[in-house]
Amino acid sequence: MADYWRIVNKVIEESDILLLILDARYPEESRNSEIEKKIQRAGKKYLFILNKIDLITHAQQLSIRLKPAIPFSATQHVSTLKLTRALSKMAGSKKIVVGVLGYPNVGKSSVINALKGHQSAPVSAQSGYTRALQKVRISQKLILLDTPGVFPYDEKDQQKHALMGAIDAHNLKDPEAVAMELISQLKGKIESMYSVETSDDPDETLETIAKKMNILKKGGAPDTRAMATRIVMDWQRGKITR
Repeated sequence: MADYWRIVNKVIEESDILLLILDARYPEESRNSEIEKKIQRAGKKYLFILNKIDLITHAQQLSIRLKPAIPFSATQHVSTLKLTRALSKMAGSKKIVVGVLGYPNVGKSSVINALKGHQSAPVSAQSGYTRALQKVRISQKLILLDTPGVFPYDEKDQQKHALMGAIDAHNLKDPEAVAMELISQLKGKIESMYSVETSDDPDETLETIAKKMNILKKGGAPDTRAMATRIVMDWQRGKITR
């Protein structure tokens, strides 16, 4: 963790502009107050990038009030040109360095690759894949710095991190709790995804899905932990949307 923050401090110091990558499904939750305070103290310009905007509805997009912000989808190439123009305008005639910061797995490297036009920074669905500071040249005037994702020092909310994809589904201590939260929030989407009828009891629904998907323990009992891990993984990979 200390190494991560050393890198973050270095990126803020070296950058002219900072891109704060957020998960559009959880924009407030994926903000990092410690990083924002550091940027403000340094007097640096910044933009919020609402990545994965394709995974929420238009009405949900309109409810997000963050500024300055650009809705973005690295996978669907939404607003790539808009972001490029915004950075060019902020740069003017100067060469600039743009730091890219955010939680693990919010799509920092994917945003860079969308701007570059091909895969330059390593990308994986597994959280924490970017391990060290990486420099990527986008154009003659623009260099991007990609960083490992970091958590605020005092933040221990594993369920929140799992919903944002910041913790890999297979590494969760209690995947059932996260899956049941998704079942409670997204009944219609869960029913459509797994072809089941949900009940008012998310625990019962989890068992029903496990039986439907034939994810069972020895003896035929539903393996709710394995099923919960799969549900969380499907959510993190965008197969289940809000």
